[in-house]
Amino acid sequence: MITFLKRYSATAIGAGAVLAAVSVAGVYISKETVSSLLASTAQQRVQGFVTYLEETNGAVEALLTGISRDPELESEIRAVALASGLTNFTVFDLSGEPQFALKSEAHAWLLRERPGGINGLEKLAASAVERPGDWSEAVRSGTGESLVISPVEREGTRQGFVSIAPDMTGVEENLAKTVGLAVAGLIGALVTGAGVPSLIYMRRKWRIEQADERIQFLANHDTLTKLLNRKRIEEDAGRILATCRATRERLAVWAVDIKGLGDINKTVNQAGGDELLRTVADRLMRIIDRNDLVARTGADDFMIVQRNLRGLNDVEALARRIRQEIETPVTIEGVELTPQLCMGVALVPEHGRTIGELFQNAELAVLVHKSSKQGDFVLFEPSMDEEATRRRMIERRMREALEHEQFELFYQPIVRASDQTILGFESLIRLPDGQGGYIPPSVFIPIAEARGHIKAIGDWVLREATRQIALWPEELFISVNLSAVQFRDGDLVSIVRGALKAAGIAGHRLEIEVVESLLLDRSDAILKQLQQLKTLGVSIAMDDFGTGYSSLGYLWRFPFDKLKIDQSFMIAFEQGEPNIRHIIGTIVNLGHHMKLKVVTEGIETAAQAKMLMEIGCDQLQGYLFGKPVAAERVAAELLTRLSHRVDRSPLLELEATASLPLASNA
Repeated sequence: MITFLKRYSATAIGAGAVLAAVSVAGVYISKETVSSLLASTAQQRVQGFVTYLEETNGAVEALLTGISRDPELESEIRAVALASGLTNFTVFDLSGEPQFALKSEAHAWLLRERPGGINGLEKLAASAVERPGDWSEAVRSGTGESLVISPVEREGTRQGFVSIAPDMTGVEENLAKTVGLAVAGLIGALVTGAGVPSLIYMRRKWRIEQADERIQFLANHDTLTKLLNRKRIEEDAGRILATCRATRERLAVWAVDIKGLGDINKTVNQAGGDELLRTVADRLMRIIDRNDLVARTGADDFMIVQRNLRGLNDVEALARRIRQEIETPVTIEGVELTPQLCMGVALVPEHGRTIGELFQNAELAVLVHKSSKQGDFVLFEPSMDEEATRRRMIERRMREALEHEQFELFYQPIVRASDQTILGFESLIRLPDGQGGYIPPSVFIPIAEARGHIKAIGDWVLREATRQIALWPEELFISVNLSAVQFRDGDLVSIVRGALKAAGIAGHRLEIEVVESLLLDRSDAILKQLQQLKTLGVSIAMDDFGTGYSSLGYLWRFPFDKLKIDQSFMIAFEQGEPNIRHIIGTIVNLGHHMKLKVVTEGIETAAQAKMLMEIGCDQLQGYLFGKPVAAERVAAELLTRLSHRVDRSPLLELEATASLPLASNA
């Protein structure tokens, strides 16, 4: 646009000077000469505008595809048209169809070929569309308006056509006055030719510079926090890394993650979560050195490039400052929040030679910090890369298993302690490794939780477990373990209801197991969903009781039907730990006083079963009664004895059935 304005200014000055010089010389100018000069002026205006369209990147494309996509460009095109002295213009595509007009009135002046000349129908004539080369034609519409039609080309390729109406109002009168006033006309022409376009040029230049600054900012910064974005920090860090090889400057690349931002957004809504991100960003900017870099690289992720390291002590000092400054309460939407961070660090040159490698290693370290939850930060180690490769393989296998329903459920019996009658089964998920074995749940479940697959897996378990128990006698129940993630979206009750309906079983045949840690956060939301599950007839069990917080408040507040004593108590019993029998007896009595059934896991010996039966434990589960096995291996003989007392001989048969090779234990 700037090039065009300069060209237009020079043209205007030249035309005024010629006319003034003719007047001074006293030369008679005929009407035909005046008309020729007017046509020349119109052609110059049109040609300048066409040149602008051809040289401005994206102008014609924007007009042809919808100018509303780029309001800044529309503003600029309109300003150039006015500066060129145009009253209107219309852009046509390569087929001659009109696509954009500066004004909204009907296109009565558009061209079509017919006997007797050209008149106004809304499409360019075929002869104009098919006419080769770079041409320009001046015509008059039916209303007497002067028009110039010209193709628009870029680098020899035709982009479309433009029909332009130059504003010739007063040009003839101004020309006559210029001829009559001589020197005064010359001065006026110089002032008009040089001054007005210069003002237009300066104003447009200022607006373009402002727009360019805005575009540059958006291209290099995060709009929410005003920090650098990932692209810009990678570019800047890459330049720093290139120089530090020569200067031997040491760097640290940090990956910083805000824990639980999704839950925070649900607590204080999205706007509150954005405010927390801005607060964290402001605090980070106050902490880092002025030569350091900091960027927001994800929804809850930040990157820091720490410069001029003297040693690991500088990294530890920055970690302490970050925690002291950022992990302090902030009140948002009336709620007091304390940001919690996970941080991973990769060092230069020890942990990478390219910025991409360093960023990746820092992000691996922060993943380890998320899972370990120990220390202020985690420093990258080469073994983490191997672990990351293994995790990616497991995640890929999980996605395949979900897509093709390749997970498997194994079933472990739960028996009545008094007579060892089988009451039901606990369903335990297994992931085939594709090579004849299984990936243990202790390995793939944490990865599924971290990568967002656990909800889909949990929903599948509910559907499959209820489908399977529907095929077995009605006296049996099925127990399913739930993850905290399944409670997060508030749709668990509808999912359970749908699974029961699809399987055609009553709610009392399903038992839900939850762990104590689930109840620590968002307890009101969890309580509401558990109460709704109770209305379906579903039984609720607290799993692994005695290993966590074991708060008595959970027992009276939440609608539990059963306590499951963790298998670690049986290990302690076998090791001869003192008072274990009394501790288990206390838990059993507590459960009974609360009108809860009590089941103990991990029973492997007859002595353990006898002790638990003596202290009044209600139900038992463990290898003594059967290892987890696939549904097809639950023996028909076992199912026929479900409602009968099981003597020692059937127990031995069950134990033998369950002793077939398994990949892992529950």
